[in-house]
Amino acid sequence: MDTNTSLNEVYDLFLQLVQDYKLMDLFNTSEVDFENYVQAWLEFAITDFNMCDQNLDFDDTTKKFSSVLTRDNKNILASLMMKYWLTKTVNDITQINLHITDRDFKVASEAQNLKEKSAHLNMVRESCSQLLVDYGYKRVDWSSWLNQNFMGS
Repeated sequence: MDTNTSLNEVYDLFLQLVQDYKLMDLFNTSEVDFENYVQAWLEFAITDFNMCDQNLDFDDTTKKFSSVLTRDNKNILASLMMKYWLTKTVNDITQINLHITDRDFKVASEAQNLKEKSAHLNMVRESCSQLLVDYGYKRVDWSSWLNQNFMGS
């Protein structure tokens, strides 16, 4: 008997994509707090993944989607979550403030760190964008397009 996909399945995939000691500490301290914290990234990911061929609604009580998600759909959600995690990391004001109070060497080091994080975020955004484009192309009925039917069957 198939059971609907748990949000934790997507969270587990997400955790395979990121290395964040704060998230792991939160997970080890309280799984409920961890789930509440990362759920916002999942909700952003669901919004981005608006062309999904499955219903991405989920129940806040059971923490399950309303369907059994395919592996592809879970992987895309996890990748999109990573984009939002990285956005938060780049926008972390405490990291930006570090370079204001430190010596000249540290200023250059922190500025370079922020520059590299921003470059990585741009690369992740492009990768996620390409995932969505590829996903959309896989689902186009090309024979209908050949017959000038752009709406599908």
